[in-house]
Amino acid sequence: MMRQQFEAHMVEPVRLLMQAEMGLDVIVEEFSAGYGKADLVGAKFCARSREVRRRERAQTPIDHHHWVEVLLALKSGERMSFDSLQRRVTFSDSTLRHKVLPEMASIGLVERDEEGYVCLLKNPPSPTREIVAVELKQRRWREAILQARRYTFFADRTYVAVWNGTVELVDRRLLYRFRLGLIGVEGDRAQVVIEAPRRKPREEKMSRYCAEFLYRSLADAGSKQEN
Repeated sequence: MMRQQFEAHMVEPVRLLMQAEMGLDVIVEEFSAGYGKADLVGAKFCARSREVRRRERAQTPIDHHHWVEVLLALKSGERMSFDSLQRRVTFSDSTLRHKVLPEMASIGLVERDEEGYVCLLKNPPSPTREIVAVELKQRRWREAILQARRYTFFADRTYVAVWNGTVELVDRRLLYRFRLGLIGVEGDRAQVVIEAPRRKPREEKMSRYCAEFLYRSLADAGSKQEN
């Protein structure tokens, strides 16, 4: 419990670093990616993509795993049989037929014609330019690296953040091997010790889900400011 409290005190310095030095537009705590729960995740948004979505009236975040699967399985303007689509997704026939497709149709993303074929009406571009994930650990840097590795499935850059006194203990070879960056935290300040290299996320579906999740978070934050 004491360690968790100390690690909680690391959140704000790292969040400020992500905002001020990395230039991220939105930052959230505890994003669950199916491969563990990242302590902090943030993103830079693409102004052009957001404008395209606004122009095409496709601003609703596609922040559901099933929606993302369908979106990635279809191609704009092409018809696909329901059976073919069902074979490309990981959830049940019933969920696809009675829940997912009607939900996506209600916001104008897909339609089913009289013959039962599914057509993607809109293919909104991903709203983010870059996703950054951070795993916080006071001293347990080995555990932090093991967990941070999982975030490379959805993030473009991934960092391990530890107390400054632990920084020199972290095995640089492991950071290089897994293409992770390193952040040192002391008091209310955090600094990048080793910059994380940018890499293509290992799983497109999870990365797109994270992008849409952060897109909704940005919209929600904007709504709160307006109110």
